[in-house]
Amino acid sequence: MTTPYLVLARKYRPQRFQDLTGQEHVVRTLVNALKSGRVAHAFLFTGPRGCGKTTSARILARALNCEKGPTPEPCGVCGPCVEIAAGNDVDVQEIDAASNNGVDDVRALREAAKYLPARDRYKIYIVDEVHMLSGAAFNALLKTLEEPPGHIKFLLATTDPQKLPATILSRVQRQNIQLVPLGKIVARLREIAQAEDFRISDGAVTMVARQAQGSMRDALSLLDQLFSAHDPAAEEIGDEEAAQTLGALDTSVVRDIVTAVLARDASAAMGGVVRAYEQGADMKRLAEELASQARNLALASLPGVKQDLPDHEVRSLAQEAAQHDSAQLARVFELLQLAQDEVAKASSPRHALEVALLRAVHLAPASSLPELVAKLDALGSGVPASKPAADRWGARVLTADTAPLRAAPTPPPAAVPEPEVEAAPARPLDLQSRWRLLIESVRGARKAGAAAALEHAVPLKIERAGVQIAFRKGAGQAAIVLEARPAVEAAFEKALGFRAPLQIVEQEAPADTSVAEQKQKLRVAASESRIALAREHPAVRAAVEVLGGEIEDVRDLGEE
Repeated sequence: MTTPYLVLARKYRPQRFQDLTGQEHVVRTLVNALKSGRVAHAFLFTGPRGCGKTTSARILARALNCEKGPTPEPCGVCGPCVEIAAGNDVDVQEIDAASNNGVDDVRALREAAKYLPARDRYKIYIVDEVHMLSGAAFNALLKTLEEPPGHIKFLLATTDPQKLPATILSRVQRQNIQLVPLGKIVARLREIAQAEDFRISDGAVTMVARQAQGSMRDALSLLDQLFSAHDPAAEEIGDEEAAQTLGALDTSVVRDIVTAVLARDASAAMGGVVRAYEQGADMKRLAEELASQARNLALASLPGVKQDLPDHEVRSLAQEAAQHDSAQLARVFELLQLAQDEVAKASSPRHALEVALLRAVHLAPASSLPELVAKLDALGSGVPASKPAADRWGARVLTADTAPLRAAPTPPPAAVPEPEVEAAPARPLDLQSRWRLLIESVRGARKAGAAAALEHAVPLKIERAGVQIAFRKGAGQAAIVLEARPAVEAAFEKALGFRAPLQIVEQEAPADTSVAEQKQKLRVAASESRIALAREHPAVRAAVEVLGGEIEDVRDLGEE
């Protein structure tokens, strides 16, 4: 007789607390309770489907009734352990509240609870989907649930805890089962694939884990489907085969579209949409995946930010993010995130997605704000912004007590002989230029908050006697600078070559404008210029004349 096939979700169902994937907080609570003997009479396991609620209840039942227990490590070979795992232990009853939800069912349970267990240490009731009980059934259960006999344990499970009466919730110890992180699902699926002697690509495993959306049981069911559809004569299960079998979106299409957007390649981006459409992809789902890919890239560009992704994806994202400016990644993420809502509401989702991608291609910024500021500084100094700051400003020296900060030419390398020419005298930097240098020295000392606050100050003097600045009266930035004063003064000393104490004064209205105000004026002027150019664009004027309409509003989406 042929042994019936056991699906992976049942074959690899956890039998010990250590096998529960992604539920370390629940495992820690239950193990410590068993070790200390402080096991409650009633537990409520809540959480999404397929994440381990009923499994946790069964493992706890084995731990309580094991012949060596109560123990956090059930032996797995004694009578109670084997029968509870098989679901035929006479003292451990599993009840489906969806089909036994009447008051009569609860009364029968309450009557049976009076009798001692036939063999085991405890009589345990595992009630699945307990929120399906009727109001009368809950009321009938209250007294028994609050003060059960010493030989009774109630283990309740539900996906919808908000439907339980407060009187029930107050009588149980609640354990919140969480969605399993993607990385842990991938690691577990890889272990099972090796145990089943299947070769599967990293992309295919990740695709299965993503389709499961945090449910380990769903992930095992999808992996089972993938194994069943795979030709045994073939070698590895690849990404394309997994996408076709599971009806999933090919991840390579998503990566290619986002890469094309970042490269400002509109043709490649539209070609990716065509590929996805030909594969039968849902445009709303594609928009979500594109936003997710852009998000992962934006986070990968930030140092120290950890993502719940497989190691091979983390490495790939880091390599791609390093090729782009973080401001551009953030802008593309913003546009693709907004596109999700537009695609969901559009009568033609594909067209809405294509418009959003074209907008991202043409409007994503190519430069970060520091680079734009450097360009503005270079325009004022007449030195190309591409040069390093040290080359543009030169060595910073003071020749007398009140001498201004000067920009001295950087000496040429010793190995390259230079013709002897008379050096031009170093041009003194004005007060605002010197102040900008000091702000950058603070930012370079990894004090970005203090540097941002200093941009709201107006420099009064920069001398050996000290650096004096003025804040508008009541400005909160003054407190930030005062708190970071030691680090600010240390950065100033490094930039100036001598120690210059920081002096802060408050004025009703400083005579000069701060760096922050200057930047804001530049931003407003640039925005107004872009809006004016847009209004007078020949194509816009032609459209207004042809349609006989008028321009109602113009929105500035940033520098093209």
